Amino acid sequence: MRFHSARQAWHDAFDSPTTAFDYEAIAGKGTAVTGSRRRLKTVLRDDEGKVICRLPAPRTEASETLIGKGSAGRIMDACEKGMVQSVIAQVRRADPLAYCWGMAAYAPPTSRFRERAALLHYLMTEFDQWDEPHDRTWVSKLALFCITACALRDVNSRPINLNHARDILGCNKTGWNREWVKIWKRFQRRLDSLPSRALGPVAKLVEDYQERFLSGC
Repeated sequence: MRFHSARQAWHDAFDSPTTAFDYEAIAGKGTAVTGSRRRLKTVLRDDEGKVICRLPAPRTEASETLIGKGSAGRIMDACEKGMVQSVIAQVRRADPLAYCWGMAAYAPPTSRFRERAALLHYLMTEFDQWDEPHDRTWVSKLALFCITACALRDVNSRPINLNHARDILGCNKTGWNREWVKIWKRFQRRLDSLPSRALGPVAKLVEDYQERFLSGC
């Protein structure tokens, strides 16, 4: 696997159908899958049974990226993935929220569902403490957009286009500034510290690996 950066290592460590953590233990919430003519949806509910959001159900397929040729290359790839997964498991135990961010932002799409739902639940729990009058359905859509947009900014340095957020909420710039911008900024502040918390231990492993192994090749 590649050790170009901590983000790349996190992604490649889960780019395999054989890797499996107990994602539901992190989410801490039950989900119900409902059918539709287009695709399956998962309904995420809070402790009172209120609907937080409806999300596409996770896909079950995954593809394995093999680095190198022959069995030796596959064995080395598996060992390297295990090293990174071991560090990520430590992040999960020490800082579950940072772990959820790492999985939601850096892991392949087939591995992201539970952790993204956990981040959404975290933001909605925070929102419930703010005593705001906004409808939870619209707030959950804004929170989900915030998670996705902040993850893309983290991974690709992509600027956040707030026009998309306003389109989701169906409001103009005036309505956004009057009713929603404060909630948006609060959501962002809750997520801002998570990338460094998630990537720190993995970055150390990547640096050590590059120094101790790759430099001697």
